[in-house]
Amino acid sequence: MNLKEQLAALVKGMQSIVDTAKAAGRDLTAEEATDIEAKAAEATELRDRIARIAKSEKSLADLVQHGKADDTAVKDAEVEQDEVPLGERFMKSSPYQTWLKENPSGAGQGTPIQIGTVRIGSMKDFFSNRKALTSPQARVQAIRVPTVDLVERPELSLLDLISRGQTGGNFEYVQVTAVTRNARIVPEATSGTDAAALKPVSELTTQLADAKVYTYADGYDVTNQLLADAPAFASYMDQELRYSLDSVLEDKLLNGSGVSGEPKGILNTTGVQAVEYTESGPKPFVRAVRRGITKVTRLRGGSVQAVLINPEDEEAIDLMEDNDGRFYGQGPFGQGPGTLWGRPRVVSEQVEVGQFILGDFRQIALLDREGLSVQAFNQHKDYAQRNMTYVRAELRAAQVIWKPARLVVGARGTVEG
Repeated sequence: MNLKEQLAALVKGMQSIVDTAKAAGRDLTAEEATDIEAKAAEATELRDRIARIAKSEKSLADLVQHGKADDTAVKDAEVEQDEVPLGERFMKSSPYQTWLKENPSGAGQGTPIQIGTVRIGSMKDFFSNRKALTSPQARVQAIRVPTVDLVERPELSLLDLISRGQTGGNFEYVQVTAVTRNARIVPEATSGTDAAALKPVSELTTQLADAKVYTYADGYDVTNQLLADAPAFASYMDQELRYSLDSVLEDKLLNGSGVSGEPKGILNTTGVQAVEYTESGPKPFVRAVRRGITKVTRLRGGSVQAVLINPEDEEAIDLMEDNDGRFYGQGPFGQGPGTLWGRPRVVSEQVEVGQFILGDFRQIALLDREGLSVQAFNQHKDYAQRNMTYVRAELRAAQVIWKPARLVVGARGTVEG
């Protein structure tokens, strides 16, 4: 549905709730009133978006009519909404603006605060500032002149490597854990019992997996004074939202147990390949990584986008020296790509020391179900008395691993004696 159709559906839904209550000769229940408030907030957001789009289209039409349209104007009109930070979207929402008008000087001690749920964007918006990898080399400074860095790239994380999409809800899917390819040339049959003329059959080893939608959430405490200061609160939200949700998403993508209300992460997925090494130190670690790369690349179509390692292993690799005390890498005064066997090194505190994860991370997908929403209230502990407000952010999504065999987990094992 387009935006106008979505808006019409919301209005129809609210009217249906009211009509149902009238037909029953009763007032709205608390649950129905809350549902209408949430739908009204979302409808307001849709109206604002429709108005901004209409304004942009009109501006663009005027420019074209007078022969003044250029690529920059077109681009600005297309990405106007995308460039608005998530925190600022919450500040501009109808529920927050209504609360701000009612409390222009902020909320006093004991004042009840209830800012309804505001949908501030989709998972696509949350990841909009991330740059996908376009080559096996990450963070490579392609052009560099003295004192001038012409290419600036942020540090990569696991969330930069995986695929993203959308889902309508829970579903089952087939994971491909192994492929046995038996393709060959088939000769003409010489008789009805000629076994050599039988057509080959390649085999897929599969398993059934569930993709369930989970709520990734976190909350943080703010003072009522900060809540009332819209620009400062918007900046605070942009930082905290990304840090909080990034942390829980990365943790569950790697360590999710698959039970007790958690999705199943890489480390608990059957079919992921393994590499073990026994000697300590960075050199055995680096050799094990190379063996892991082979496990993936020997699969037809298999490729390795990056190597995920712990910060302490990153340090040990950087400090590797030859017998003359010279660093193998760039050293403390050089700059260059952080790679391992030509693949980007991505640091994660969720990976244990001595462990690494590598492979085709595009086989992991995070599928958006309901997008990002934010809610603020002080009906939490004794926050109303303390002039504090609890702000909660939620993202509902499902995670899947299409081909576990294209991922490798390496770890240091014990020496058998």
